[in-house]
Amino acid sequence: MNIYTIIEFIKLSEQRGIELLIDTLIIGIEIGRKNIENQNQIKLMVEQLTTLKKKIDLNIYSPFLRDEIFDRVLNKNEKLDDILIDLQLEFQRQSKIKQQSNICEICNQPINNLNEKFNAQCKHQFHQQCVTPLIQAIGNNNCFKCPLCGYTTLQQELERQIKDNHNIKRSCCPTPQCTKQFSYLGQEIYRCQECGKKYCLKCQSQGHLVNQCNNSIKTAKFEMGDNYKECPRCKLWVKQINDEKTLHCTCQYIFCFGCGQKEGTCSCNKAPVGIFQSLAWIKRKIIG
Repeated sequence: MNIYTIIEFIKLSEQRGIELLIDTLIIGIEIGRKNIENQNQIKLMVEQLTTLKKKIDLNIYSPFLRDEIFDRVLNKNEKLDDILIDLQLEFQRQSKIKQQSNICEICNQPINNLNEKFNAQCKHQFHQQCVTPLIQAIGNNNCFKCPLCGYTTLQQELERQIKDNHNIKRSCCPTPQCTKQFSYLGQEIYRCQECGKKYCLKCQSQGHLVNQCNNSIKTAKFEMGDNYKECPRCKLWVKQINDEKTLHCTCQYIFCFGCGQKEGTCSCNKAPVGIFQSLAWIKRKIIG
């Protein structure tokens, strides 16, 4: 197999940085062990890893699942194909348990109010708030693709109910210059699909290894609708209060909520020059 062809296939997994490296190592190990012997097998594995990535992005799967797969391939000598099959069977088993217990498939939290529940035609169930970003991404298409099984269809009435739900409170991505918003429903990890950064909402820091939260700094519990931005200087998170346009960090750094630049260096919150000129003209006429 041509090495450049292999690389082109792996690039299709839509990974980048460390995650792309992990995918490459996993595929390389499998080729070295002769568990993958042709391009069709590589393409199939890459498609499965791509599907895995999308479900991690939607918080359906744990963001640490990729590390677990890598550990099982590297240290336990398990075949990637067998691991993916085992995981699929386990997810199906868990999905049945969630349906019986009225648990949302995305956030794994109970659906206490039936008015908040969304039943896809494939029988998978979600909080309306959890699928709202997916509905918004549909645009004008009259269909909904289930993030779990890929089943496509959505009753128009349910789609209307979800789009008209004004009780949903959105939070912003913590990256200073990023404008992406998401729905917080108890998940610990948020991975932004726009800027690509991964954050732990529990300890309010950028993504770290499993169970390695930074407990040295006390942080407030993240709540639905909270808006935090990471301080460009010290990396601590600063909460927006009353829609304020500038944030004041404990390190004494003041920066713009919209673009992350130091106060006074951006034009986000400055009134047009014409307004200041008009005010000056009025002041001269009144005071003399």
